[in-house]
Amino acid sequence: MRTIGYDFNINVKNLSLKDYTVFDYLKGYNCVYLDSGRSCIKVICQLIAGKEILVPAFSCFSVVYGFVNGVKPKFYVVNDDFTIDFDDIKNKITKDTYAIYITNYFGNMLSDEDAQKINDIKKEYNLIVIEDNTQSIFSGDLKVGDYALASIRKWFPVPDGGVIYSYNSLSNIDLRGLKKGSKQCDKLYPQMLKSMVINDIIDYPVNNIAELFAKVEKELDEYADNGEIFIMSDFTKFIFMCNNVLAMIKKRQENERYLRTLIDSPYLRQAIPKREINACPFNMPMYCTHRDEMWNYLVDKFNIYPSVLWRTYLYDPINKIGNTAKMGKEIISFPVDQRYTKEDMEYMVEAVNSFRV
Repeated sequence: MRTIGYDFNINVKNLSLKDYTVFDYLKGYNCVYLDSGRSCIKVICQLIAGKEILVPAFSCFSVVYGFVNGVKPKFYVVNDDFTIDFDDIKNKITKDTYAIYITNYFGNMLSDEDAQKINDIKKEYNLIVIEDNTQSIFSGDLKVGDYALASIRKWFPVPDGGVIYSYNSLSNIDLRGLKKGSKQCDKLYPQMLKSMVINDIIDYPVNNIAELFAKVEKELDEYADNGEIFIMSDFTKFIFMCNNVLAMIKKRQENERYLRTLIDSPYLRQAIPKREINACPFNMPMYCTHRDEMWNYLVDKFNIYPSVLWRTYLYDPINKIGNTAKMGKEIISFPVDQRYTKEDMEYMVEAVNSFRV
C-alpha cells in the first residue's frame, strides 16, 4: 500500500550498522542527547532562567509554550521568505533581554550576511544566541549560536531523539536527574504498525494509523508540562547507528530537485525559490492559496500527508504578528525524505497537479 508523509515507519528487518552516522556528523561538537526537542528547550532554559528571550513569531507549539524556569519569550517578526526582521529585533531588546532564539527553517541556514548581523547585535547588547536547527541540522555547521538544539527524531525512523550541541563547553548545564523511559517512545507502536501496513503484512486502515499518531502527539503535548527531562533511548541510539547521514542527505536533495521540476499547480509557489547547493531539505515548503482544501484532497484520495508548519494564527501569544498569520494559513510542506523513490515523487506530483477548486 502506498502512503506518503506523516511520521516515519520503523522496520527493524535487515538492519545493519553503518558508517558516518548522526554521532559521527556531530562529533566535532560538545553534545547532549535527549529524547526530544522539547527536552532540549527545557535544559537550555537553565541558561536564561527568569530572563527574557527573543523568539521568532513563526514557531511551533513546542517552542512557543516550551520555555520553563520563568523564561519570558518575546516574539519578533519573521519575513515571508523566513528571513529575520532585524529592525523589529532591535526595537524589542530591553534591559531584561538575555538571549535571541534563531530558527533555521526548512533546510536553509542563515545567510553569512544575516549571521553577521546577529553577531553584531549579540556583541552590542551582550546577549547569547540559541540556534534551533531542527529543520536544518544537516545543511552545514553551526552558524551563529552559542548553543544549538535539534529534534533529530524528525529526520530518521526513530521514536525519540533530540540533541543540544555547541563548540562551547556544556559544563554550565546541570544534567543530573535525567531519566530513561520517555513517553516519546509511545510512538514506537504506530511507527511499527505503519511499516506492517505498508508492507501488506496486516490489513489495517491507513487513516486509523494517522489517528494513532495524532493521539500520541496529543498525549505528549499534555505530558510536556510536568517538567521531567529524559535522555535518548537505547533503541533510538541503535537505529541511528544503522543510518548513514550522507546517504540520507543525498536522497533528500535528489527528491527535492526532482519534485521542483514536476510540480505545476496554479495554487502553489515556492516558499524557498532557490536552495543553496549543499543544503539538505527538511521538506519542500510552498505557499498554497487553498492550503487546507488541498491537504484534505491529498489525504482523502491519495493517502498523501503533507506537513502544515505551523498553524500559528491559533497561538494567542503570536496572533497577528507580522507575516505569521499568512504563513500559518498558506504553507504546505511536501515530503522529500529518504523513504521515497523517484516514482513516489511522481505519484505525489500527479495528485498535487490534479487538485482543483
